[in-house]
Amino acid sequence: MSTTKTFGTFFLPGPTEVREEVMAAMMRPMIPHRGPEFEQLFERLQQGLRPVFKTERPVYISSSSATGMMEGAIRCAPPGRILCLVNGAFSERFAHIASMCGRDVDRYDVAWGQIHTIPQLEERFENTARSPSFIRKRRQARSTMCARSQTALTVVEFSVSSIA
Repeated sequence: MSTTKTFGTFFLPGPTEVREEVMAAMMRPMIPHRGPEFEQLFERLQQGLRPVFKTERPVYISSSSATGMMEGAIRCAPPGRILCLVNGAFSERFAHIASMCGRDVDRYDVAWGQIHTIPQLEERFENTARSPSFIRKRRQARSTMCARSQTALTVVEFSVSSIA
């Protein structure tokens, strides 16, 4: 007789072994999203996630996929053109979703895996109706983000996604 514990199986993207205590927790009734237990859970998550993201602002938690969050960001953006800095699969998806939401999309593509630099953005918008001062206004923070990694640029992409 084996002394190893058996686990349930979760098939996304797996199969992945699931510990017994996780399976047991999944058998519990769902927490009503308008009840006090959910409010306490949500507040605890907010307090824990703010330091992770180094912010005092709310951290948006969604049960949707990244696609749902991208669509939400596009639909909540102010009216006008959407600037999509495309440099990979996710930013390509963001541009596609913006277009499918009926937004006028201004794509700026670089090779996948490359970054959009601040000087490139300033040059691109120097002779347009768009406001290059909007980009320059936060130049220090954006230069730092662009220099760090491709992942950080994704954050920049969302923060400069709408330039009227």
